[in-house]
Amino acid sequence: MSEQSDTTAYPPNTEKIIYDALNQFFYYYLTERNIEHTLASVTEDIFSIGTGNGEIAVGKEEFRALLEAEMSALPSPIAFELSDFHGKWRCEDCCECFCYVKTSISVPEDKSTISYSTRLTASFRREGTRFLADTLHMSVGSSYQETDEFFPIEFASEQMNCLNREAQHDLIEMMSEVMPGGVLGGYYEKDFPLYIANDRLLTMAGYTYQEFLEDTDGLVMHTIHPDDQDYVWRSVTTQLSHSLQYEIEYRMKKKDGSYFWVYDVGRKTVTNEGREAIVSLVIDISEQVRTREQLKNESIRDALTGLLNRKGGTEAIEKSLAHTDHYLFFMMDLDNFKLLNDNYGHASGDDALRYVARLLSSSFRKTDIICRLGGDEFAIFIADCHNVEIMERKLHTMMETYHTMISEQYPLSHSSLSFGGIYSGNRHTFEELYQKADELLYQVKKSGKGYLNLCEL
Repeated sequence: MSEQSDTTAYPPNTEKIIYDALNQFFYYYLTERNIEHTLASVTEDIFSIGTGNGEIAVGKEEFRALLEAEMSALPSPIAFELSDFHGKWRCEDCCECFCYVKTSISVPEDKSTISYSTRLTASFRREGTRFLADTLHMSVGSSYQETDEFFPIEFASEQMNCLNREAQHDLIEMMSEVMPGGVLGGYYEKDFPLYIANDRLLTMAGYTYQEFLEDTDGLVMHTIHPDDQDYVWRSVTTQLSHSLQYEIEYRMKKKDGSYFWVYDVGRKTVTNEGREAIVSLVIDISEQVRTREQLKNESIRDALTGLLNRKGGTEAIEKSLAHTDHYLFFMMDLDNFKLLNDNYGHASGDDALRYVARLLSSSFRKTDIICRLGGDEFAIFIADCHNVEIMERKLHTMMETYHTMISEQYPLSHSSLSFGGIYSGNRHTFEELYQKADELLYQVKKSGKGYLNLCEL
């Protein structure tokens, strides 16, 4: 702090009081990153001007909005240092000050520190026993800052302007080494013409820079799986219409023609030539997606037979019902299944269930839906089926095949297959189909087992 002049017109220790108040403000703002504590250090009619074109706030609510946007983008604590502090008494309860503010962030991986320096003029007003900031104005000497950048979201060395283009590229690459993914950017135009792709991104995809350019025609959109391109464009444009940032998952192309899943979090900016662009951090999440799909698959699959379980089958059938008009729905169970278990053991019962599952899978199309509802009960849904007689013959063949297997391996069980089914050209819910087919199957079981009961609904 500077020495107090003999002609200073404010009471003793006022400069220290203002220094302490300013220091406390920056502690809440930069180190603690606490919005409410920061807001409690300013007046309701705060004027705040930051280093970016859009960083202007008139009043506490606008100041809150700036803080929320900045801390959302950079929540990590930031070290700061106040230097060359000067203060003066403006009126009875108001003081002004000037100082330099140096902020810095450490990069543990390479034991380096990146710093950013600004100048600050501020005024404080006494409210009760406290001095609160009512004006804050930060500025930089001679550096370029993009619109919508927040202090101190972007850090640069104090000597950054002295670095040549190659050195700046090397510094950016060094900083990106501590990131969990690669950097990819495209101009915010049709198909996202390539703006930047760093070495980490190219390594993830298996390209050299020249190969990447040639394979994609210099368009970021061509790195995205064809089935995902419309979704990516719609999602990015929708999110950027509400904020400067977006996040999305999609499949990215590798040099060998395969694809891997990525999580892409990006931000819109403006380049030096005035073109809008988006720059994003791209993280390989293929393993997470595989795990997620595996867990999802396990939740809808029957562990014993590998068929869809009741939940998976119900969901699949309900989805298919929304797009088809002519279909068949069957319910089937294994007659005398308890007797099979009692005479030959539960392991044999499990073998019989697996045999039926294989028989069903080999007898129907891949587009048909086969599920194990539970126990020895199965369901089959055949969409877009107009020839009921063919399906009846197929089911009778299955019944005969199963009977042959039982006669050879489990003759004492006298097990057979019973079917209850419906065919329809009308829209029905899964529950309606299930109830009707269950009634038909019950009639089969009650009247002798081992045959097919089919009707129109």
